[in-house]
Amino acid sequence: MKFKKQIFIESMVGLFSFAVIAALFMLTVVLSQDALFRSERPMEILFDNAMGLRVGDVASARGVTVGKVKRIALQEDGVHVMVLLTMPVHLRDDYRIQVLPTSVLGGRYLNIDEGSHDSATLREPPELLRGSPSPDLISSATATVEDIRKALNDGVLDDFKVTMASIRKISARLAEGEGTLGKLLADDAVYGDVQRIAANLGEVSAKLAQGEGTLGKLLNDGQLYADAQATAENLKVVSERLAKGEGTLGQLLSPDGQASADLGATLAAFRQVSESVAKGEGTLGKLLADDELYLQFQGLLREGRAALDDMRETSPVTTFTSIFFGAF
Repeated sequence: MKFKKQIFIESMVGLFSFAVIAALFMLTVVLSQDALFRSERPMEILFDNAMGLRVGDVASARGVTVGKVKRIALQEDGVHVMVLLTMPVHLRDDYRIQVLPTSVLGGRYLNIDEGSHDSATLREPPELLRGSPSPDLISSATATVEDIRKALNDGVLDDFKVTMASIRKISARLAEGEGTLGKLLADDAVYGDVQRIAANLGEVSAKLAQGEGTLGKLLNDGQLYADAQATAENLKVVSERLAKGEGTLGQLLSPDGQASADLGATLAAFRQVSESVAKGEGTLGKLLADDELYLQFQGLLREGRAALDDMRETSPVTTFTSIFFGAF
């Protein structure tokens, strides 16, 4: 009886040990993310620089984990990275495989860009794929800092110092109340003037709202609005009559052009007369252009003035003679 009990205890211990070993094995499989009963396809990529990639890092395509890095070997032609794919990847002619950072805190993963849909699919992918250069954030940041330092050394820093000195000088002048803006900031009288202007504007706006003054009446009087509407209506009627060719101005604007032709003929005749006068043709033209006629006309005026003067001088004598002889 004692022997059977000992065998039972040893059997239970064995089963418990086996269960613990199985549990540890399964836990190890789960933690390492390995699959025992799924197919894996190897893919080898050649890089010039692995950028800190390690065995066990994931391989991702379009944001989906498709495998893991199983081996990294440094050889003469570069760094050979062996990846075991658990999901199919369809590579095209313009594929890109890069080592990218997981986050700014560290870590790397293998990113597989299958290529654009416009490119042809690789029917027989080569045994050794070529990896693309990976962006180095540290190198990029260093280059950026160097560019900034170079720009500062080329005179930007000096210009910035001069600008800051100018700003400091301007702010000091403003604080002392110099210039127009300084007076606005420091002079209380200017502030009072601004307050009075604002008060006046408020008073003016209140009067306008109450309909006081000419502008207030224009804004508030309904009769003025009605008159403006009537004026607009009249202008509309006049424009319609002009468009129809009614009236003198409408006939001038009419598409048949008869009134316009008559006006043009009149202007042409007037221009012909003016040209004839300017050339000295006709009586009026000779009067304007012939100096001899002007001199004769001037002499005639002098003789007429002399005759009037003689008549004015002989008028008293004639009057006296008439009265004297009339008495007899």
